[in-house]
Amino acid sequence: MIRSSIHHLKRIYPSCSYRSVGSATKPVLQETPVDWSSLPPVRLRGRRYLVGSDSPGVPELLQPPREGYPPVYVPAGSGEFSPEDWAAAVRCVSREVVDGAGVGAVLLRGLPLRTATDFSRFVNNLSLKPMSYEGGTAKRDNVGENVLTASEDHHAMSIEPHNEMAYTNYYPEKIIFYCHEPAEPDQGGETVMVDVRQIFRKLDSAVVGKFRKLGIRYCRYMPERGDFLHGLNSSWKETFLTDSRDEVERYLSTRGVTWQWGQDGSVSWWYNLPAMTLYKGEWLWFNQAHVNNADFLTAHPDYDSTKPVPPHLNPFNSQYGDGSEIEPEVLQHIRDVTWQVAVGFQLQRRDVLVLNNMYIQHGRLGFTGNRRLLVYLAVSDA
Repeated sequence: MIRSSIHHLKRIYPSCSYRSVGSATKPVLQETPVDWSSLPPVRLRGRRYLVGSDSPGVPELLQPPREGYPPVYVPAGSGEFSPEDWAAAVRCVSREVVDGAGVGAVLLRGLPLRTATDFSRFVNNLSLKPMSYEGGTAKRDNVGENVLTASEDHHAMSIEPHNEMAYTNYYPEKIIFYCHEPAEPDQGGETVMVDVRQIFRKLDSAVVGKFRKLGIRYCRYMPERGDFLHGLNSSWKETFLTDSRDEVERYLSTRGVTWQWGQDGSVSWWYNLPAMTLYKGEWLWFNQAHVNNADFLTAHPDYDSTKPVPPHLNPFNSQYGDGSEIEPEVLQHIRDVTWQVAVGFQLQRRDVLVLNNMYIQHGRLGFTGNRRLLVYLAVSDA
């Protein structure tokens, strides 16, 4: 069970240094209350460029965070400290609150991290083992050591909540976001969080049973030359940085996937994964059945509904593990349940959000204007 008060955690975990205040020799973090109820309402149902938002099962409004979820920590005491110093303090909070207590998330506000370099110095001293984004589907830029930009998909489009890279067999256990430039007030861009344990409890047992039995097939399609729909402007030559089919096949074969070349020079590949994973003795709903389905692109601002494309010619698609299509009503059921338990808020400048990617899905609502987040991925504690 997720505990709603970190005060209870303080009695359980007495070893962390973040409870002392006023230290001049090491940085100090202190939990602070946040009045989430004062956030302006954020519309979900009927939201433009959010797939499935017209469903009556989607809440009218996005819920604000609950008390104590995510717990919020801020610097306390006095002294000037480096990003490396703050990493040591955050390491303790992350291990005891995010992991030890099973909360799965913590929000850090007011850390003196002002640049991408500061954030890189910070995350690279958290005693985590970083991982690359090789094989990921989102567009990202590298901006520092082990630091990438968050998804640069079309700003107006809302990105549904998902576990990072759950469509692969190589995914991060931790994902850490840094708000370099927040969206303007009332301009959207809310960060969304969803606990997969809550999703699992609310899903229809028949839906879960079918996915448990068949698993999920993830399919990719890339043309020889890029256009908007087929690969989101990415051809396989652009994606793999080669003109050689042999090199592409070597890459795919090392990952145990099945592929097929088309007569038009395109390549399709697919692989099966379970819909759930066992983590710390608990089965978790861990997949991207809905986010990686071809219908996701029908909500894209540039999608031309007058020229529908078969699912197998979309950049990506999800199916049941036997190759049959996932029913639209099942995809919508997953979306309905996900949004029913989701919470969201606008990140502030310099906010750092630490998530256990196994427990907590993340997403982003569409926005106007500017917004820039950086991200760090880690597979485990070093």
